[in-house]
Amino acid sequence: MKINGLRDLSSYKQPFYRFLIYFWLFGIVSLITGAGCTTLELTRAFDGEFNGVKNNKLINTYCTSCHNHKDFDSETHLIKIRPKYKRKLFRLTSECRTCHYIQKTWADDHTFRKTRGYKKANRGGFKKFEKNY
Repeated sequence: MKINGLRDLSSYKQPFYRFLIYFWLFGIVSLITGAGCTTLELTRAFDGEFNGVKNNKLINTYCTSCHNHKDFDSETHLIKIRPKYKRKLFRLTSECRTCHYIQKTWADDHTFRKTRGYKKANRGGFKKFEKNY
């Protein structure tokens, strides 16, 4: 039965479906372009994608950007901290990323600087990391 003055409900379906398609396409494009921003050079340096010198340079630049470590000297740090470790990997390393790493929380978009400390390393707390490294 057709009532004069009222539109057919099927005519509203097409714009709604078009909206859904555009919404999902926009979401997918946003995810793809946003995912490209997560591969920063710093993250790649901590993953070891560059040679040791470039990794250390990028990591040191990142560490000295904070006010607590602006006077940080990596050469004296290595000489001072290596003897405290008893595990072979940590005693012989020349890369910062062996003892230090970053942890990113996506919820609040914050990056935490973390350290594999010598006390826990000496007790064998990082055996899985040592095996994979």
